[in-house]
This record gives sequence, structure tokens and C-alpha cells, in this order.
Amino acid sequence: MRKGLRLWAVMAILAVVGGCQVEQQKAKKDTWLLVSFEKDVPITYQMVSERQTQIDLTSSDPTKKSKPQIMTEKLELVLTYTPIEVDPFGLTTIKATCRKAAVTRSSFSGKKEEADAMEKLAGKEFTLKLSPTGEIADTNDLARVARELGEGAFVSGRENARIKNPDMINDFLAMQWFLWDATASVGDPLNMKPGKQWRTKQTVPWPVPFYTPPARFTDYTLDRIEDRQDGTRMAVITSTYEMSKEPMQNFVRPYEGDFQMRGMFGFLRNYQFESLTGGGTLLFNMDKGLIEKDSQDYTMHVKAAFMLPLGDSVPVLDVHQTIAIERIDTP
Repeated sequence: MRKGLRLWAVMAILAVVGGCQVEQQKAKKDTWLLVSFEKDVPITYQMVSERQTQIDLTSSDPTKKSKPQIMTEKLELVLTYTPIEVDPFGLTTIKATCRKAAVTRSSFSGKKEEADAMEKLAGKEFTLKLSPTGEIADTNDLARVARELGEGAFVSGRENARIKNPDMINDFLAMQWFLWDATASVGDPLNMKPGKQWRTKQTVPWPVPFYTPPARFTDYTLDRIEDRQDGTRMAVITSTYEMSKEPMQNFVRPYEGDFQMRGMFGFLRNYQFESLTGGGTLLFNMDKGLIEKDSQDYTMHVKAAFMLPLGDSVPVLDVHQTIAIERIDTP
């Protein structure tokens, strides 16, 4: 489907270059949902991924009640994307520079955690290649940075066992992956009218790394097109989410080899992702061709099992996740 998107985008640009009338161009432009970049003009986003994970033990014996344990995590990023090669007929190369990477965390046990490997992204750069709709066509350099960060998440345990500290690398990767997904996944970006709906599949940030991470279906709806006081045409896109039974395939993996998770997640196994509910709102500047703001809020319900059985106790996890992305002035 996404090859078809690229073809639509190229056809639209060729139509304009071919000499359409000014009024016709304006009418079409008002309904386009295509990203637009200017060479050497930086775009900066503030990104925040925040998660509360609650673990409770359920039992068939009503007299056995446990006190829920809660862990909180928050990743704050500031990333500047600078187009260094712009090709409206093909791929645009963007250099991403991390200006801030900060993580705060409270553990289940209340003990102080090691510094998060994600914080080592500050000052690093990587490149992305995007299609005219915003589809990421080349993730090689993103994978390189992810592996560098992943190496910093490990410490040596007994008998040289590899122990992985908690980190929020997958949150960073997910936000890069779906930043432009609302435009990259739409079937016909040239004829956007209120009420139009489309679906895509996206990875779900999650504290425990998998070779194929859990995924959700995101259903987008173009709710309305607003005419702002400054003359800007703003597309308001709402979204709802549901759990995918199939995990995310071909996703960037920041870790290599076998390892043991530190803390509570080191004792849990056999995760069953039962449900995911929530929604969000995205603002797309149709005149500039830029994502202005994206907010997401959802809750995921997960069952698990202990590495060693504890009677009939079943660990149940409720994960509340919020993601906020907003374009800001370039520092």
C-alpha cells in the first residue's frame, strides 16, 4: 500500500509542476496531507513518553490479597530534524540531532535505579530517509544509534551473566517510527475531507524487550479542518487504538544476544497482551506540511506468569501510557 502512497505523492507534485492554474493549486493544497521540508531549515520537536505500570497478584482464594506494586517512567526528548537533501520526487534525507534526553523512574521496590541508557542519546546524531508522505524508507542509521544505546543498558552479573537495566530506548524508537505515520498510512493524501478514516499498525512502547514487540492498530479520522486566525489551515486528526493479536515485525532491535532483566521483570514470563484502549489527537499544519502536535493516551491490560510458580497467583499488569509530541522553536 505504501508504494501506492509514494506514487500518489509524485503524481500530485508533477501535476503542480506541469502548470495547473493557481486557483486549482490552492484548492488542492488545502486538502493535501503531505509532509513538506525545506533544505537546511530545522524542525524541532519536544517528545515526552510517560508510563505507569501496576502489577497485582490475582488468586482464586479471595482471602489472598496483595498490595499492588507501581513503577513509573518518563522520557523527555528534544530532537531537531534538519533536511540535508530534499527530493520532492523521491526520498528526503533528514539529520536528527538530540538536544535533550532525560529519564526519571521510580522502581517497584523503591530502590534507586541506575542511569537510563537512553540518556546517552543527548548530543548524538542520526539520519532518516523519508518519502513525500513521511514513510521512513531507510532505518539503518536509526538502528545503529539504537544498538549503541542498547550496549549501555547492560551490566555484568554473577558468572559473567548479562543483566539488563531498565531503559526507555523502545519509547524513543516508537516515537521516531510513528511520528509521520498519520500521513504515511493514509490511502489518498490528495483528497482529504472531514470524516475520512484510515488504519495503520504501530509498535507499543513496553518495559520488556522482545524480538517482535507488541503492536496496536491505530484508526485515524480526519475530524475537521480548522481555519486559524493567522490564516493557517489545520487538520485535526483523532485516533483510537486496539490491541493487535500479531506483534510488530521488522522493528529495530537495540539489543544483541541473551540476557536477564534486572528487577521484577526478571521474574515474569509468558506475557499475554489482552487489551489496549485509548485514543489521541494530532494537529497537522496543511500549509506548512508539518505535524504540529500529537497527544496519545491509552491503557494496556497484560497477564503474565512467574518464572517459578507461586501457587495459583497470577501477575496482572495494567500499563497506563501517555505520549506527547509538540513542535517548538528551534533552540
